[in-house]
Amino acid sequence: MYLLYLDESGNEDDPADKHFVLAGAAIFERQTYFLSKDLDEVQVAHFPGSPPIEFHASPIRKGKDFWRNVDQPKREAVLDSLANVIKNANLDGMALFGAAVEKSAEMWGEKAVEYATEEICRRFDLFLVRRYHADNPQRVLLIFSEGRFTKRAKIWVRGFRELGTRWGTLNNLSDIPYFASTRESRLLQLADIVAHAVFLLYERRDASLIKKFLHRFDKKDGILHGLVHRRTDTTVPCDCPACFSRLTPHNFGPWV
Repeated sequence: MYLLYLDESGNEDDPADKHFVLAGAAIFERQTYFLSKDLDEVQVAHFPGSPPIEFHASPIRKGKDFWRNVDQPKREAVLDSLANVIKNANLDGMALFGAAVEKSAEMWGEKAVEYATEEICRRFDLFLVRRYHADNPQRVLLIFSEGRFTKRAKIWVRGFRELGTRWGTLNNLSDIPYFASTRESRLLQLADIVAHAVFLLYERRDASLIKKFLHRFDKKDGILHGLVHRRTDTTVPCDCPACFSRLTPHNFGPWV
């Protein structure tokens, strides 16, 4: 079984944010211990002897909360260490997924969140279908970071399972989604880092965080199936990694 840890980045209602992102990591059940341990070791390396420290990409980058008194070079070193954990995770034991939704008059607020949730569910289901055809059948539990959409996300995912998505039925989701505090889960903190990296890429064309682990998004034949970009204007070509790899497989384009 895979556990799909998801977090959000960007405010779906704030006009200042052009994008809403839902992203995270699908981790095979026997790899969860090792990835959590690797993240714990990042803290040991940079803050030996300290009580548990939450890793959230935005406060680390901006120097907020606990990170206010940590100088910028050390904060950058911590982010680099966290990116390396994601980059070096067991190849078969982890795959990344993300949906970047460009907001518009028709696609914002709760509708943007539901769209991103549906895209993630669909793309991960296709990932498991490939595993099934390779004689490796698996199921998945969705684990979301606690947020504003806890109750509604449960309804959405149940609807995706029972009624299908706009692209067809989902066959591999087990049970309802679960929700937990990022404070209690290193792997939800990992999802936070992935989501923030995707947000930086699409909101600011800043690939500084994602470039180390972009190749860990689910892909097949050189196409990034695990990363999707929902655009408002599809008449103009897009050279983001998700769109570019669909036109030119094995090439993530000029953004990185």
